[in-house]
Amino acid sequence: MIIFTLLSYRDMEKAAKQTKLEKHYKEKILTLLICLAQGYFVINEYVIKDKIHSENVFLLLLVLVTGTMFLVWLADQNTRYGIAGPMPIVMMSIVKALFQQRLAHLHASTTVLVLICVVIVIALLTLLIMELIEYRTNYKDIMNASNQDIKTYLAWKINPSGSISIMISISVFVLLNNLLNLFVNSFVSEKHVNIQTLSFNNWIGITLYIVLQMILGYFLSRFLLNTRNKSKDFLKSGNYFVGVKPGKETRKYLNRMARRVCWFGSIVVTLIIGLPLYSTLLVPELSQQIYFAIQLIVLVYIGINITETIRAYLYFDKYKQFLTKYW
Repeated sequence: MIIFTLLSYRDMEKAAKQTKLEKHYKEKILTLLICLAQGYFVINEYVIKDKIHSENVFLLLLVLVTGTMFLVWLADQNTRYGIAGPMPIVMMSIVKALFQQRLAHLHASTTVLVLICVVIVIALLTLLIMELIEYRTNYKDIMNASNQDIKTYLAWKINPSGSISIMISISVFVLLNNLLNLFVNSFVSEKHVNIQTLSFNNWIGITLYIVLQMILGYFLSRFLLNTRNKSKDFLKSGNYFVGVKPGKETRKYLNRMARRVCWFGSIVVTLIIGLPLYSTLLVPELSQQIYFAIQLIVLVYIGINITETIRAYLYFDKYKQFLTKYW
C-alpha cells in the first residue's frame, strides 16, 4: 500500500484516472504475493526444526496470509478514517518488541548505560532537528511582484521520506533474506542451510542493509518531492526563480537542489541507523542494548511523523467551515 502510494506521487494525473477497484486489486495482489513468500519461509523454518508437522503447512499458511491481509485491511481503514495510515500498527509492533527485550536482565556497567543513553539522546535530537529544518529557495510570485515585503519560497524538508524509508528498507531486507534462504533450501541444497549473509550478524549483511537504506531513502525522497510536477506547476502559474528560465531549465534547477537535499537527508539517517549496527560487531556483548536503542530511535521517529500528521489534520480543521462552504 505504501509502495503504490509513493508511485502515485510520480504521476498524480495518471493516478487520479485510476479507479478505486484498480488500485485495490494492484495493492492486494502485491501484498498477497509478498505474504505468501514470507509466510511459507517462516513455516518451512518451523518444519525443519520439528516444531510443527509438515501436514499442517497449508493450513498454517492460510492462517498467516489471512492475518496479514487483515492487518493490511486495518491499515487501509486507518488511512481512510483514522490518522497516519499504517504507522500506528508498525508503532505498536515496535512497542511490543521493546517489551520483549527483557531489559531487567541486561548486564552492563553504569558507564556503558550512560554512554548509550547519551548516544540515543544525540541521535533523537538530530532526527528532531532534521524534521524541523526546511530547505527554502526564494522565487518570484507574479501575483505579488509589486510587493517586495512578501517573501515567497519553496520549502522542502531535509529528509522528505521520514520514517517510511526505514520501514520499507527493513521489510525489503528481511524479505530478501527469506527469499534467498527459501530458494537455496528448495532448489539448490538438499540439506537445510541457514544463510546468514543477509542478516545483522555479519558486516556483509549490515553493509548491504546500509546501502539499501541509503538508496531507498534517496529515491523515496525524490518520489515525494516530485520535481517534475513542481516544475509544471511553476510553468502553469507563471512563478519563476531569478536567473532560471521556465520549463526545462526550472526542472533541471529543481532536480539539482533535490539531489543535494535528498542525499544529505538519506546519508544522515543511514549513519544514525548504521553506526549502532556496526558497533554490535565491535562489542557483541552489548548487542541487545544497541538493538534496543535502534528500535527506540525508529519508534520516536515514527512518533514524530504521526505527530506531524495530527498537526496537519488540526491545521485543516481550522478551515473546515470555510472549505465546506466554498469547496
